[in-house]
Amino acid sequence: MVKKNSFRAQKRANIDKDFSLSFWKIFNISLFGRGMTEVLKIVENWLESEAKSKWIATVNPEFVMEALKNDQFRQILSQTDLNVVDGVGLLWAREVKNGKSWFRAGMEIIKGKHREGLVSGSDLIPELCKLAIKKNYKVFFLGGFNDRAERTAKYFKLQMPGLKCQFSEGEPNIKNEEVLKKINEFKPDILFVAYGMKKQEEWIKNNRNKADFGVAIGVGRSFDYYSGDLKRAPKMVRKMGMEWLYSLVKEPKRFKRQLVLPKFMWKVLKG
Repeated sequence: MVKKNSFRAQKRANIDKDFSLSFWKIFNISLFGRGMTEVLKIVENWLESEAKSKWIATVNPEFVMEALKNDQFRQILSQTDLNVVDGVGLLWAREVKNGKSWFRAGMEIIKGKHREGLVSGSDLIPELCKLAIKKNYKVFFLGGFNDRAERTAKYFKLQMPGLKCQFSEGEPNIKNEEVLKKINEFKPDILFVAYGMKKQEEWIKNNRNKADFGVAIGVGRSFDYYSGDLKRAPKMVRKMGMEWLYSLVKEPKRFKRQLVLPKFMWKVLKG
């Protein structure tokens, strides 16, 4: 019995060690370095163990730059259970930090290399909905703009018959008390929050002990795609890491927000 318990303890220690090696840091922000398959396994393990109030942030360069100038936001990102990489800019930064020239790292990214650790919020939503169908989980869509949460829910129910889901537009048009009531009545296993960067993370932080859910994920503007309001970039454009440019062409008003990318690159190169 002692040997058996010792073996189990050693196996668990090896798993924990292997898991810890899956993380890397950018400006002291911890990021999970593995891909979609591993993230789905983590979520499934959480839910199968009936864990509550778990939290995943989908981090991109904009998150990092905000965290560098906003200590409160940096603290929020340190309180999540998992920060996944949602942006090839972070993959580029990792390669540069590992000693490659900025040009070589950039060319490799454009050629589609180093994508094994990329987990975008837009890709995570359908994969988790598939898992929900398989495991009979319940899903809740919160936020977006106007009725985008509702249309996103309708899209996935149409694409995945049998999906158990609910939705709410959320603030500012619906009071947070009403949002929490709806969430707590439904008790979702998976809660997608689309209030946009920072606001969605602040919402999860402030409400994770008030809302009854298994795992919450901030997914930014992902509802824009699935509600039909914005066409997503073709796969080839996404593979090249140019989805941000495609979105900029479609929505020129985002130009000021995209200025954060060259600032991020300069920050990485300065070290």
